[in-house]
Amino acid sequence: MPTREIPRSEWKTYFDDFSRTRQNEKVTVELIFDPQADPEFALERLPLVGISYAEKGSEAGTIEIMVGGETTDSLTHNVTNPVHVYHKNAAGLISEEINQDEILEFTSSDDPRITYLRFARPE
Repeated sequence: MPTREIPRSEWKTYFDDFSRTRQNEKVTVELIFDPQADPEFALERLPLVGISYAEKGSEAGTIEIMVGGETTDSLTHNVTNPVHVYHKNAAGLISEEINQDEILEFTSSDDPRITYLRFARPE
């Protein structure tokens, strides 16, 4: 699975583009407090509303992952004090098609240390 680190200077533009192309795709947000333990599932199989990076204001430096939509309440998970963002493409992914093996990984200096955004497997 090829992994690409997204430089902090590109976060805002990257998340805007990613949100536009992946909006409404079913995702699962996993929270990892201890890398040796199983993830704690926060939000499962909900449509992606979007991801944003706050550069200014009271939420400056926070990444917001918003899920939900018309049939469910919208929920937001905040990644505070993010350190790295990685985009892990599925093996052999050639196009912009959605693949359940695709992951966005957010690391933070706060808990949870790792947040995964995974695309849900088709039903």
